[in-house]
Amino acid sequence: MGRTNATRVARIVAPAPDGETGQMGQGRLRVYLGAAPGVGTTYRMLEEGNRRRARGADVVVGFVDTHGRAHTIEQLRDLEVVATRGADGREMDVEALLARRPSVVLVDDLAELHPETSRFATRWDEVAALREAGIDVLATLDVANLDSAQATVAQIAGHPSRVTIDDDFVRGADQVELVDITPEALRRRLAHGNIYQVDTVDASVSNYFRAENLATLRQLAVRWISEYIEASLKSYRDDDSPRERERRERIVVGVRGSASDEILLARSAANAARTDAEVVAVHVIPLARTRHTEDLGATRRLVEACGAQFPEIADDDVATALVAFAQSERATQLVVGESRRFARARASGVAATIVSKSRGLDVHVVSVEDAEPIRLRRRQRPHLSWRRRAASLVAAALGLPAVTVFLTSLHSDAVLSMVFPVYLAAVIGLTVWGGPLIGVASSIAASFLENYYFIAPRHTLEIARADDLTALVAFLAFSIGASIVVSAFTRRSIEAERARAEAEILAKAAATVATTHDDLQPILDSLRVIFDLARVELLTKVEDAWVPELSSGSESAAEASAELSIDPAHTLRVYGTTLDAHDRAMLTVFLGRVAVGLRSQEFEREASAMRALAEADALRTSLLRAVSHDLRTPLATIEANVSTLLAQDITWSPSDQRTFLTVIEREVHRLTRLVTNLLDAGRLEAGVVTSRTVSVEIDDLVASALETIDTLGRTLKIEIPEDLPSVMTDPDLYERVIANIIANACRFSPADQPVTIRAGVDAKFLDLLVIDRGPGVDPAMVERIKAPFQRLGDDASGAGLGLTVANGFIELLGGSIRMEDTPGGGLTVVVAIPVTGER
Repeated sequence: MGRTNATRVARIVAPAPDGETGQMGQGRLRVYLGAAPGVGTTYRMLEEGNRRRARGADVVVGFVDTHGRAHTIEQLRDLEVVATRGADGREMDVEALLARRPSVVLVDDLAELHPETSRFATRWDEVAALREAGIDVLATLDVANLDSAQATVAQIAGHPSRVTIDDDFVRGADQVELVDITPEALRRRLAHGNIYQVDTVDASVSNYFRAENLATLRQLAVRWISEYIEASLKSYRDDDSPRERERRERIVVGVRGSASDEILLARSAANAARTDAEVVAVHVIPLARTRHTEDLGATRRLVEACGAQFPEIADDDVATALVAFAQSERATQLVVGESRRFARARASGVAATIVSKSRGLDVHVVSVEDAEPIRLRRRQRPHLSWRRRAASLVAAALGLPAVTVFLTSLHSDAVLSMVFPVYLAAVIGLTVWGGPLIGVASSIAASFLENYYFIAPRHTLEIARADDLTALVAFLAFSIGASIVVSAFTRRSIEAERARAEAEILAKAAATVATTHDDLQPILDSLRVIFDLARVELLTKVEDAWVPELSSGSESAAEASAELSIDPAHTLRVYGTTLDAHDRAMLTVFLGRVAVGLRSQEFEREASAMRALAEADALRTSLLRAVSHDLRTPLATIEANVSTLLAQDITWSPSDQRTFLTVIEREVHRLTRLVTNLLDAGRLEAGVVTSRTVSVEIDDLVASALETIDTLGRTLKIEIPEDLPSVMTDPDLYERVIANIIANACRFSPADQPVTIRAGVDAKFLDLLVIDRGPGVDPAMVERIKAPFQRLGDDASGAGLGLTVANGFIELLGGSIRMEDTPGGGLTVVVAIPVTGER
């Protein structure tokens, strides 16, 4: 059990009676809840007991199980331990404790069953008896012993906990503390032998302390504590006092009897669930229609489903009525829906009015539509807003008279050659601002002003000279033509700027074209957005049929708007917008980049194939190097010993001959194992390994595997229970797995330390544990040593194929290989195989 500074303690305090102890009434219960054995609950309980004893409290230990953990034993210190009862010594002597009447009793393992002959059936019954006597109790509990946790525990361990305790009993505790530690830290404690004795770690314990299982149990403990907190808070909120009722938040929802009410109520209910707020739905009836005709039946049913109130009020001012109602109900939030269509029709919407009138009230405006939303077209021709046109019309009405006054003030006899250019400049300026219609109207108005003020006879609309008439008509024609040309130029400039911006965006997207379909997806997305398309599809030709390969946008029931060829094997199909000639030209150029991307993909596939060939060549090279080294040594040893035995000039004694033959046999075993692994690795690489499924016994497979390997003189400690179930698997492949792993353990285990082989059932898997006391393996190296031709450390023996073959075979059989630290040092390899043969 680790020290306190290695654990994180989250204290959750529920309502408790006043006073330090409970001597005059019900004793208080504090529970230390942990996710798994070893997190530090017992240590934390003893530490709290020492703290209270130092403050003068009378503290005794009713029951504690130290599991031989040094840090836990150290915490016992001078605490008084009351002797236990029962054949196994796990029953508290409740009578002795009641006679002793301490202020606090420490009780380990709250979930404990006693024999039928005991006075108290369970340990929590003993705790209840102590509390009834007014004695406070500090107790420990694993989350796996809670009734509510049994489904999760069964998935992890394969069966529910042997002893479970009712959740309500624990919820009735006055305080609950979550003693928490990370799964990685807990696994380190297990590896260092700080949780269980090294010799007691079997397959079930090893599986239970897998990182993913510990994370699941930790999540379960945190979730249980969270629910405990919520229940404690709810007990406060359920208080009937006016003060508690005022503290609860209220959410007022304005409904209209339309389809949008469902959205508003759903949003409000979600907010209320997060804050435990109360929802009130209100409908405002205009005074002129107190006998309203809206069908509120559906809305009323939705409100009832949310468990909310549904008052109706009458008022012509909807916004004021909603704010006043929310304030009268002391609401904290007001939720209203606003349709953009109706908001445009009014000078200001109801939501805007509510926001302006609310004080100290959070207003949530939800955008709703009673009809299909208006689809905005992004690629429509540029147009001028009505406000800009109105402003330009006002400018023309004021500006042209101002120009006339300016010209007449300069010279009363101003000639037309000076007047016409000034008016023309004014007309062109108004055209750029307001468009061609404003330009034409300004041209006509300017011609009338010129005739009236500057053409003789002045201040009349008559024209005395023919050349003046010609000049005036020419001005009118030129100014109208200039207005049209300038408007077209302005429009083309805007379109050109838009095209330039679109080209930049498409160019950036094209820059991402590389070697995968994921690189082409942003291009299709950009095309769809830029050209305002409903959907874009990239199709590939497969056996004279076009098959969609990539797409962007939602499914479209309409026919394709256009189809553009990329290359003979690919085409682009677009939906939703008719493309003009300019758009098609831009797309045609851009599709060239897509074609480059597709060709890049083909090149990358070819390059990948070449890399695969290069890797295969590198593998063959490594194979030849390994074979040349690892075959040479046993062959040379065999040749030397055979040559020595066949020497004619020396007569060897029977013992010498046996020695030579033993060496030859060992090298033959080594050579056989090497060749077998090489052949198996080749079969795995080629994917030609097949399996057959039969029922086999694990102890028979272990015995057969041991006959095929050289244990290098290591002692083997086999601990396989006789009641293990049979497994449905391929005995030949599974035997090769076992042989390779045991041989690997023997090679790295110290000569004076045994290699332990254990087996056990965990859930749907049978786990075989091969435990050595060697140097162990860095977690970062686990995946690497499963690769071919990888040796651990400076070890030069073997081709590094044993674990590669074992891992490949076990995956083929539907199992897995895990590597874990051996408690006390070393490596534990866990081979998990399905009991039922499922794959």
